[in-house]
Amino acid sequence: MRLMKPIIVAAALVLLAGCKDKEASKPPEVRPANPTEVPAAVVDAAAHVAHVAPAVDACAISLAALDKATCPTPEAQQSLAAAKKSIAGIVDTVRQVGGSDPRQFQVMCAQMLVALERDATKVNCVIELDADQRSALTGLLDAWYAQRTAVVPTGDAAADAVIAQMASMRDAACECRDAACLQRLEQALGKIAPMPANASQVARDLASKVLEDAARCAARVRTSSVPAPAGSTSKPGSAGR
Repeated sequence: MRLMKPIIVAAALVLLAGCKDKEASKPPEVRPANPTEVPAAVVDAAAHVAHVAPAVDACAISLAALDKATCPTPEAQQSLAAAKKSIAGIVDTVRQVGGSDPRQFQVMCAQMLVALERDATKVNCVIELDADQRSALTGLLDAWYAQRTAVVPTGDAAADAVIAQMASMRDAACECRDAACLQRLEQALGKIAPMPANASQVARDLASKVLEDAARCAARVRTSSVPAPAGSTSKPGSAGR
């Protein structure tokens, strides 16, 4: 049985894409129609959540926990070892590429461990984390998923109307607790009108941030795991819930 291979690949692609995006050249800025208008209407999520190196080294915690993990059968143990090797490879690759938000990098490791715990439980594997480690990972993920970009008028009425619909959809996604809920919202999202072709860069940036918020909330549902019994230190926990 292969443990969480899709989750590993997806997480790596998202983070590596983010690194590439930061290296890419920025599109030309679209100036507001009114030259006196200050294009500071977008309130970036980064203004509310400091993107600094987190105190929690989720990658180190995850790899150490996987080193000590046990499984009841050789096949399951081998699969777990392969998953650990994949995570270690992703960590090394992202570090070499550079350019990523350190906090996002640690979140990626925490997300992968949570997803791996969930799958490991199905084959009776045990990944041990002590109470402090589990609390640290849970706190890291909770803070990451709680980020919300403030939606304020950009001066582009048509674009603001579309952004308002996106924000409403984002808020609904952040209330979802299962995949079925997300699927319903994905269908509704397809009915939202596209951004106007002449939308300002300020409006486009804000729309992008709102969709990033929604993606974080969707990731929370898709990578969450079953909560561990109270006081448990040896079974998968609820980081990300």
